[in-house]
Amino acid sequence: MNQQMLSLANFTEDNLRAILQALPALIWLKNADGVYLACNGRFEQFFGALEKDIIGRTDYDFVNKELADSFRANDLLAMQKGGLHINEEWISFANDGHRELLETSKTPLYTADGKLIGILGIAHDITKRKQLEKYEKFRSSTLELLAKNIPLPSVLEAIVRGVELLHANFMCSILLLDKEGKHLVDGVAPSLPTFYNQAINGVEIGIGVGSCGTAAFLGQRVVVDDIANHPYWEPYAELAARAGLGSCWSQPILSSELQILGTFAIYHREKNALADLDVYIIEQSAQLASIAIERKRIELKMQHMAFHDALTGLPNRSLLDDRLEQTKAACRRHHRFAAVLFIDLDNFKPLNDEHGHNAGDLLLLEVALRISLCVREVDTVARFGGDEFVVILSDLESELTHAEQLACDIAEKIRASLSAPYQINISNTHKQTCVQHHCTASIGVVLLRHLQHNDIDIIKLADQAMYQAKATGRNKICFLDSKP
Repeated sequence: MNQQMLSLANFTEDNLRAILQALPALIWLKNADGVYLACNGRFEQFFGALEKDIIGRTDYDFVNKELADSFRANDLLAMQKGGLHINEEWISFANDGHRELLETSKTPLYTADGKLIGILGIAHDITKRKQLEKYEKFRSSTLELLAKNIPLPSVLEAIVRGVELLHANFMCSILLLDKEGKHLVDGVAPSLPTFYNQAINGVEIGIGVGSCGTAAFLGQRVVVDDIANHPYWEPYAELAARAGLGSCWSQPILSSELQILGTFAIYHREKNALADLDVYIIEQSAQLASIAIERKRIELKMQHMAFHDALTGLPNRSLLDDRLEQTKAACRRHHRFAAVLFIDLDNFKPLNDEHGHNAGDLLLLEVALRISLCVREVDTVARFGGDEFVVILSDLESELTHAEQLACDIAEKIRASLSAPYQINISNTHKQTCVQHHCTASIGVVLLRHLQHNDIDIIKLADQAMYQAKATGRNKICFLDSKP
C-alpha cells in the first residue's frame, strides 16, 4: 500500500505539469490578491510571456486597465460565491494577435481547514462552437424564408448577406449555371464591385476560369489562397487586383441528383487559407443555395404544369381563358381588334388507329410547332384538347377591314402549313419506322370587336365556324362575325 502511494505521489509530482502543458485550455492559478502562482503554455501565448515572468505579477502588468478590471471582478465574484463562476469573453492573444471567444471557469481553492488559497482558472476556446450555433440559427431562418413566396434572387441574396454578417471578413457570391450548362450567370454578390460582377457575368466555365469557372466545370471545390499567384486566375489577375481580391474559395452548388446548378464563393481582401470551420460554412451555404434553387424550380414547374399542356407545352384551357380576358381588356383599352381561331385536324384518327397513340402524339407536337411558327410573339397558341387548337390573334388593326384581312392571312398561313405532309418517326424496342401522313385542318375564325359584346363566348363562336368549315369539305377556313 505504501509503495502504491509513493508511486502515485511520484506520478503527480513528475507529470502533473506535463499534463497541464499538454491541455489545449488556458490554465492558471492566482492567490486571493490576484497574483499569479502558476500557468500553462497556452496561457503563456495569451500574455506573450513565459511562466517565470508571469509568476509574481498581476493582470495589470500585461493587459490594459479595463480588461484587467474585468478579470479581477470575475475573480472576486467567484470568491464571494464560494463556488464556480463562468463567463464568456473575447481575448486577443499577444503571441500572434488572433482573437478567440473563451468560456472561462473560475473556482476558489481552499485549504483543508477552509482558508481561501486563491483562484484556479480554466478557459476553453468556444469560438467555433458559437460560430456554428450562429450559423445554424441563420440556416434555420433561411429555410423558413424558403417557405414564403419570395423571388429566388432575393433568397440567394439573403443567403449571401447572412453569411457575410456572421463573418465580417467574408465577401460572398452565388453564380448560377445557365440552361446550356456552359456559362455562369445571374450573379448575386452585393459586396463585390459592380464592374467585377459585370465582367464575370456570362463567363464560360472551364479549367483556369478563376475559382468559380473551374469549380463549376470540375464539380468540386476549388480553393485559391493567393489569387495574384495562381494559374487559374491568370486571365483575371488584373480584374481581381482592381477589385482588391486576395483569395477565393468556390464550392459547386449541386442538385439532389448531383447536377451542377452554380457556385457559392467566399472572397477575402488578403491571401487566406481555408480552415476547418470555413469548409463547413462553404459546404452548408452551397447546400442552402441548392435547396433554394431546386425549390423555386419545382414551384415554377408546378405553375407551368398547371397552365400548360403536358404533351405540347402550349397553354391549356385555364391559361387560354386568362389570355382571352387580357386580350378583351386590351381591345377595349386600345380600340383595336383581335381574332380567335379554332383549329381541328381533319385526318388525325386514322394515324392513331393504325400506328398507335405514340404516333399521334408525335404528330400533335409537329402541329403545335407549325402553328407557333405561323403567328407573332404577341399571339397565343393553346391546345384545347385532343386534336383541337385555339389561337388568339392579339392587337390587330384598329380598322375593321384591315383587321379581318390580317386574321384571314394568318389563318391561311396556318392552314397551308398544316396541310403539308408529315414524316413521323416511330421508335419501338425492335426498330424505327418512318410513317408519312397527310393531315389537313378546318379553321373557324371570329373577329373580337372592341366596342361591343365583350361578354360573348368567342371560343364557342369560333368552334361553330370551324364546324362550318368541315361541313363545306374540310381543309377550309370559315369566317364568322361576332355581331349578334
